Amino acid sequence: MKSLQEHRESIKNNSNAYLYDIPRCYETAVKHIKDAGYTKITLKRAPDIVKNFVDYIFESQNERPFFHIESTCGLPFCWNSPYKGGWDIDYIKYEWGHLNSKNQNGDAADCIQNICLQSSRCNQHIQSSMNVIELLEYGGKLAEVINTNIHSRELLFQSRKWFELLDRLEEWR
Repeated sequence: MKSLQEHRESIKNNSNAYLYDIPRCYETAVKHIKDAGYTKITLKRAPDIVKNFVDYIFESQNERPFFHIESTCGLPFCWNSPYKGGWDIDYIKYEWGHLNSKNQNGDAADCIQNICLQSSRCNQHIQSSMNVIELLEYGGKLAEVINTNIHSRELLFQSRKWFELLDRLEEWR
């Protein structure tokens, strides 16, 4: 197994590190879309809807993990869990996170507009079952990236393409 530094260096050196895992996210998004009330959806039945959902969420995060901070030290602050070979790969393996945490909000956290893509380090160590708004207390670059991504998501959720996606999702309730 690579060390954390070696893992971070391999992510830094892979120009496709933040995009590589997105096709797998199309599959993993289905559970979360179903949890949001669209219980009949599958990737096989509605591939365009699922792909649009993932792509829109990812684009609203500047095609990075939700808590991604540009590093002045040159190494990324987002990385994978060391379990199951996560440090041996040179890309971010995404997890779906809940901005209003599942731990604190239960089933209310399953809202379609509440999920985001995170690295395991971000999901487990930065957010760690807190609501994203609570993390603003840390200030600095973390607060900046949270505010930027929240604003970008708000623009997405007010956009025509988002409303069209929600309309298309309705047939899968």
